Amino acid sequence: MAESRVGLWAIYVGVLVVTAVTQTAVGYWVYTRQWDRDGARWFLLMLGTGLAWALTIVVFLLPVGPAGRRVSYVLGAFSAILTVGAFVVFVSTYTGNDLHRKRAVQGLFGAAVVVYLVLAPTNGSHQLLFAHFEMVAEPFPYLVVERGPVFAAIIVLIQVPAAYGIYLMVNHLLATRRQSSVQLTLFIIGALSIMTLDAISQYTSALPLRFSHAAFGLLPFYLLTAVSLFRFGLLDVKPVARNTVIEDLRDPMLVVDDRRRVVDFNEAATHVWPGVAEEVPAAFERVCPALCETVTVPPGAEDTTQQLSLTYDGQDRHYSITVSAVSKGSREETGWYSILLRDITELEQSRWQLRKQNERLDQVASTISHDLRNPISVTTGRLELIETRIDALDIEATEREQLHDEIESVEDATDRMEDIIDDILTIAREGKTVDETEPVALAATARDAWANVDTDDATLTVADDRRLQADRSKLLTIFENCFRNALDHGPADVTVEVGPTVDGFYVADDGPGIPEEHADDVFEYGYTTSDGGTGLGLSIVKTMAESHGWTVTLDREYERGTRLVFTGFDGEWWSGPAMAEPSD
Repeated sequence: MAESRVGLWAIYVGVLVVTAVTQTAVGYWVYTRQWDRDGARWFLLMLGTGLAWALTIVVFLLPVGPAGRRVSYVLGAFSAILTVGAFVVFVSTYTGNDLHRKRAVQGLFGAAVVVYLVLAPTNGSHQLLFAHFEMVAEPFPYLVVERGPVFAAIIVLIQVPAAYGIYLMVNHLLATRRQSSVQLTLFIIGALSIMTLDAISQYTSALPLRFSHAAFGLLPFYLLTAVSLFRFGLLDVKPVARNTVIEDLRDPMLVVDDRRRVVDFNEAATHVWPGVAEEVPAAFERVCPALCETVTVPPGAEDTTQQLSLTYDGQDRHYSITVSAVSKGSREETGWYSILLRDITELEQSRWQLRKQNERLDQVASTISHDLRNPISVTTGRLELIETRIDALDIEATEREQLHDEIESVEDATDRMEDIIDDILTIAREGKTVDETEPVALAATARDAWANVDTDDATLTVADDRRLQADRSKLLTIFENCFRNALDHGPADVTVEVGPTVDGFYVADDGPGIPEEHADDVFEYGYTTSDGGTGLGLSIVKTMAESHGWTVTLDREYERGTRLVFTGFDGEWWSGPAMAEPSD
């Protein structure tokens, strides 16, 4: 019987000694290796108060007499309050919730400490902290402790923020990646073990000794936490970073800490770096060497979004890389950075195809410009030579005139071919999407274009002015072709009007207009109602408009001639009408 009593006592004391040794070892590791980590200082304080709590309970179980046991238990209870407070601050700092900064929480723990320190020295007279101390002999000599109403209230009240702290950790457990869930699970189980053992010892008779066994929950708490720290790197997982890394994001994302280590990632990142799950936390340059060479962490003020090609599930993909600072809130920067890789493969392929199409278009334009103009020049030269030789022939005047007419007809055809080539080159070389624009005045540009066209007796009227964001050269081309179309199909004294609309501008003339049956074809390539026209004038207008992202349509309700309406852009009105004088 005596041996069983000694054995049970040895188990109780041994558990607390192991707890103290574990706390000391973990505390040394945190102090020497993790001191600069968020929450590390409060974690170390929690280790210190927990160590004091465990050691005082060891003294409580030693044969030091009733008075010594009573004093050690009172000191241990005070250490328990401090441990719970340190736990709340650690969890609050770790999760970035700032729970410990709330006045209610600060007031609660402050009041608990003050009340305890005031009542503890005089507890014998009022028994508000501890109602009863009694020495018993079985199963071995120890002191039975019954809580008083004030201490019981303190324990219940401080457990509320502690339970909420565990709830915060659960939320982060649910939000974290699978590789991080293990250490957080161990942490939560350890935290619950303290509360669980306290509740069992206070409200049941399942345990052999009649005092709070909460201190014995320190062993599973610190053991599981130690496993988390050493095996899984608990302090290397930042929940605030996890909130930034959306697990369901299809694009790869990494989190790099202030020591340039990859400490977190999402599922998509494992498709680019398959070994990242086993290596994290690890040096950034070792885990992702190509990415490390491309981006700068932390990014400089002059850094812009970078691009990089990587292999994703065996396929080459193109990514746009964005580096962003990870913050815990509006008050504090962490020194950590998230690296997001946006998949732009399809965009790059589209750009490549567009670039190839433009290159082919340039080749076609070059062929048209050189290979077609040369035979036309040769034809023109030959026609001039033939015309000279005809004059030297001894033939009838009527026959000579007929030959000259035939030659003139061929010359007209070659001139028309020159016009067609010019129009096709305009479409090929200037029909590309506008990359850069500038503010241009509608009225001034229209007048400049009017001056570039042989207008004879025609008149230009500008109804009002407007500032447009456009490529001025292409806008001139639009106006010039609109004006030529009005002059070619209207009377010699046709009046052309240019003016703004709500979301664009219009070009109108008082000519014969376009028949309804031809309204759907006016912007088609090659469409013309004139024998001498190329059929490309309004096609060029449409191409130049679309290169800006605008739309040009024929106003079918306009009954005084032809009205072309350009829409699809924003601008600012300029005050006052601007009228152009008729051309001489």
